[in-house]
Amino acid sequence: MKDIEKRQNLEITVNELVEEYDFLLVESSIQSIKKQGKIQTKTKKSVITQLKEKFDSVEYVAGARRREAKFILINYNGNTEVYNAYKNNGGSIAYDWTEVDNMIKNQISKYSNDKGYHSISYIVHDSLKIEHISDAVSSFYEKLTGFKTLENGDPEYNIEKLQKIFEWFERYQLNNIKKRVRYLLKNESIDFKEKYMALQTEGASVNISSEEYKEIQKYKAEETELLQDLKGNSKMDISRVVSENINHKFGYINVYPTFSFIDTEKLSNDDFDLQKIKLELLEKWNKQGDRKEKKELQKEPSLFNSLFRQESFYKELIKKKEYAKLMNAFVKLHIIGEEIE
Repeated sequence: MKDIEKRQNLEITVNELVEEYDFLLVESSIQSIKKQGKIQTKTKKSVITQLKEKFDSVEYVAGARRREAKFILINYNGNTEVYNAYKNNGGSIAYDWTEVDNMIKNQISKYSNDKGYHSISYIVHDSLKIEHISDAVSSFYEKLTGFKTLENGDPEYNIEKLQKIFEWFERYQLNNIKKRVRYLLKNESIDFKEKYMALQTEGASVNISSEEYKEIQKYKAEETELLQDLKGNSKMDISRVVSENINHKFGYINVYPTFSFIDTEKLSNDDFDLQKIKLELLEKWNKQGDRKEKKELQKEPSLFNSLFRQESFYKELIKKKEYAKLMNAFVKLHIIGEEIE
């Protein structure tokens, strides 16, 4: 990775962009270019938009014969924020990651020289002081009361189905914080050792080589992109399907990097408000639940579905107006630690 000075101009090929200046782009754009071996029209438009967040002028010069396609970038503004696709199109305002970054750094400082290896997911859950999703769902399931689908106070929900929905729900929200961990590890002066792990079908974790890890990650990116056109609720199945495909091809459920941190005490700080971060996460999570429920309830019912298909667990929650309430109760317990009323 090459550094860029503020106000610097660059003239770089597409290959140099993804290999040496990848911090300028989001991961999906990088993987798309690597997979195709070139930059396609849709990806090019997205890349130009991302680069315009960091340079005053962005010009794309198409390749011809032996000349590689390249970008001419004028006056780097020093912006190191991860690109927010909604910032300039009337959506949400770009989020200030300063406190979240400080929270993550503070947690990494606690691992200094402990000789243990920590996954990104582990770092995020430790930082937020929350349980991992399987434990959180079990805790929630034991406390379920007051929902229309419950009889005599006993849970009727299938805990496995509940966990699938909550896993997707949490992954959507915590993924941005996981990206910040990756960003900090790449861009801050953090000294660490890295090794790669794979989760086997029976639940055991084993070490794998960096070559095998990269091969599986490439396959995972390709499979995920193939499924990106799925619409609506089917998107919840993407991660599960990709995991099943990886398991079938490589014999692992998942692969992930882990990190052992060296002399990171200097990162210790209290320049963040953990409760504020949690409440902001709770607000986003609850808005997502309300939005999905309202969107589904506004849809016209399909005659075909009503005659020939059994309602899915997800649809049953929506029909009974339980989805948003269930999500709200779960997040309050999981993130904030509030008991279910």
